[in-house]
Amino acid sequence: MDLAFEYLKRKIQSIGINCAGYKDDFLKRRLEGRMRLLGLKSYADYAHYIEKHSTEFTDLYDALTINVSEFFRDMSVWNALRQSILPALVKQKLASGKKELKVWSAGCADGEETYTHAILVLETLAFLSKSFKIQILGTDIDPPSLERAKKGTYSPVRLRLVNQSVLQRYFLPNADGTLSVTKPVRDLVAFKHHDLFTAPDSSDFDIISCRNVIIYFSRELQQHLFQNFYNALAPDGYLILGKVETLFGEAAVKFMGENLAERIYKKAAVTVKIALESKVGGN
Repeated sequence: MDLAFEYLKRKIQSIGINCAGYKDDFLKRRLEGRMRLLGLKSYADYAHYIEKHSTEFTDLYDALTINVSEFFRDMSVWNALRQSILPALVKQKLASGKKELKVWSAGCADGEETYTHAILVLETLAFLSKSFKIQILGTDIDPPSLERAKKGTYSPVRLRLVNQSVLQRYFLPNADGTLSVTKPVRDLVAFKHHDLFTAPDSSDFDIISCRNVIIYFSRELQQHLFQNFYNALAPDGYLILGKVETLFGEAAVKFMGENLAERIYKKAAVTVKIALESKVGGN
């Protein structure tokens, strides 16, 4: 056991990050990134450094919570939402008379994915936007990231995948070269501080998107997150994971693969879940 590394984990815990859920490899990569920048060679050296430089806690917090993203990242996922998932949801809601759409972007970082959901909804459901109640929630554990998300202003590099017509409709240019999302997009979105390991305040989400986040957590914590997502989804709701993430264990029974190539899963109906559980139990 590396005592200095274990000491640093306790320090990380003290600044409000539950590192027990993170894989050690992830923590080591982030710590070693800071160590390289500071010219330090060992965890012990870094432990001594942070004891003498209190401002390093802020930089360490940023290193552990940073999640750089961009608008329309992994375009094929958004195409699947546009072409099949959203139309299916709308058809179902029109048939039932429930004119409400709820989306949760979990681990939203600076808000790019959350606003992308809003733009996609406006593009796909423009003819229904006034008659539907649309709620898109972005949550993250990092307060500075949430402040940037609420501001809604981005550099062009974060918008490199957005085509020109969408840029013109949903973004306003600023004098410094950045672009800000327009009011119609903002009106659909709310941001909130939230630790993924805690059950959300709201439920009955039609879509939960948590991409490129859970890969950093231990399998035990991943199972806990999958259960939280299952509980928070509406019947027949959809869960979207990152391209290198997948379901396992009990979660593989509670969700059905809707589009496995894009890591889109559908909450299993109660009858299907029970049948599958019985089958598993009988083997």
